[in-house]
Amino acid sequence: MGADPQIDLDGELAGLRVSIERAAATTEITLAAPPPVSADDDPGSPRAVRKELGRQLAALRERVALARSRDEGPRALRAELATLLFFARTLEADAAQWRSALELKNEDLERQRIAACQEEERWAADREQLVRSRDALQLRILQTAARMAQQQCGECRRTIPVFTLGDGLTVCSVSVSCPRRGLRLAKLWLVTLSRSHDVLVRRE
Repeated sequence: MGADPQIDLDGELAGLRVSIERAAATTEITLAAPPPVSADDDPGSPRAVRKELGRQLAALRERVALARSRDEGPRALRAELATLLFFARTLEADAAQWRSALELKNEDLERQRIAACQEEERWAADREQLVRSRDALQLRILQTAARMAQQQCGECRRTIPVFTLGDGLTVCSVSVSCPRRGLRLAKLWLVTLSRSHDVLVRRE
């Protein structure tokens, strides 16, 4: 006794419906990944591509429901579902490709984030070192000027030239003045920096 053609056709139709829904479900899961935070809606962007693939997925399911609701016979339905299965598998492959490209983009964004953090850390470390250098140079100038002022019974005053070591980081020169006393003439010294940033005492 041969197999009932109607039973075979019904089984084929059921298989097509299951295959289409399996591909659609896989596509839906694949598209669930959020696009990068920096993504925009320009054509070709991860967000725009996901939106388009989601639209196509919704259209696929609508066409499957419409095909099943039309009373055009099982053979016409089989032909329609076979076409929709091809579309579903193409959509599934497109979604997988989108997901792969998205992961690569996210990895690139993460590398950029890490590089930016490392650059910020390097900048902070360099500035901290520069601040320490500025403080050490200013302290040496102040200590040198204070010793001279003590020896000469004079007074210190910050003055120009002012040396810029970095953004907002400056070192001031200090003048040491000794007022005239009796027959002794007034004296003035400038404690400053040389071009090589060594402390330099200059008689004015």
